[in-house]
Amino acid sequence: MTLLNLITVNNQLSFLTVYMCWCVAVFGLLLGLFEPKGLIVSAVFAGVGLILFWNKVIANRRRVTLDAASSQVVISSVSAFFKPKQRVYPLELFGSVQSYIQQGKSPVNRVELVTKTGGQALLLALFKPANAAPSFFSFPAQGENKNAERLRQEVAVHLGLVDRGFLGNRMFGAQLKD
Repeated sequence: MTLLNLITVNNQLSFLTVYMCWCVAVFGLLLGLFEPKGLIVSAVFAGVGLILFWNKVIANRRRVTLDAASSQVVISSVSAFFKPKQRVYPLELFGSVQSYIQQGKSPVNRVELVTKTGGQALLLALFKPANAAPSFFSFPAQGENKNAERLRQEVAVHLGLVDRGFLGNRMFGAQLKD
């Protein structure tokens, strides 16, 4: 099957942690009106919020283009000072596509291309996990984001790769450099 259009993949990252840090910074500023320690708390959280924001902006500049016509995977990103970077991989290097939830303080739904040898993977995109509870009285379980599922299936169909599906919760393995 030939691909008529390019598939361009973007991350969908949450800025919730950034907003929370900035809210605590504002709260610290308000506390600073009554107690000087509040200004220190405000400066620390504003700095952490600024670093997190910068990191998210840089991560959102990352684009992966899958081109079946030229048989290439092109990763376009920027450095910390917005200097453009580009890396190209041959499409023949990859044999399958997969999706899973990487656990941590901020879990993310990762979609990756897996090499034919199965030893390494290339990150396509990050999504917020879908939270769905089986019933009203149960805790939400993290599942695959609908956009991640659509991307995984589209890549598998258009590029002729094996769809390994959603693998649940797991830690990421060896990654190809981008």
